[in-house]
Amino acid sequence: MALKLSKNPVKAAYAIYFGLWVVIWFILLYPFIRLGLSHPKLYRFGHVMRKIWGQLLLWLTFIRVKTEYEVPLDKTQAYIIAPNHTSQIDIITLVVKLNLYFNFMAKAELERIPFFGIWFRTIDIAVDRKDPRKGALAYRKALNWLGEGHSMAIFPEGTISNQVPKLIKFKDGPFRMAIEKQISVLPVTIIGNWLLMPDQGIFEGRPGFASQYVHKPISTKGMTLNDIELLKEQVFQVINNKLHENGY
Repeated sequence: MALKLSKNPVKAAYAIYFGLWVVIWFILLYPFIRLGLSHPKLYRFGHVMRKIWGQLLLWLTFIRVKTEYEVPLDKTQAYIIAPNHTSQIDIITLVVKLNLYFNFMAKAELERIPFFGIWFRTIDIAVDRKDPRKGALAYRKALNWLGEGHSMAIFPEGTISNQVPKLIKFKDGPFRMAIEKQISVLPVTIIGNWLLMPDQGIFEGRPGFASQYVHKPISTKGMTLNDIELLKEQVFQVINNKLHENGY
């Protein structure tokens, strides 16, 4: 879907300003980004470069994000990270502010975004939902990475809905993966990103403050595939309750 420039001149100007810094910092950091994405053994360095790129971008576009943890995270563990999806900048704020090494699994359309798409052709996993064979291959690749100790961030809503911040029905995929690999699900509630950079077909934005709440991990030990609905509902309610707590 092509974005239309906002009719609000201030919001349109900010969005263009934001886009310029996306390009500028990518070009300046490109040699290091390219190095970090040149081989799987260097992907952790690539993640660090993405974090630096995102931090510089947020800093110069006057977006400030506060992240709060319910409990300290065990960085030696792999997690299925399950955030609500609200904005064009959700991926950036998660990368910058979530204190873990992880990969994303998301829709294949992200591969085609200029500059940004390079991550989904290397360090992340793009899923072509229109091709069942490619979707199955992406699923197996994600399971392999989880088995190697990588955490995986998957938006359980699957898309940004037109009713943000209200949650829509969660998909089974991330919860099936968590149960198959017997690893914990890490719910994350994103609050306010949609007010700064909405994703409703209009290219606009504004500076400001947002927050991320990292909930206590939910264990899947002993669960079977028969528990997918139970786990899915548990994570849904955790995120939904935090949104309600903040007035949404």
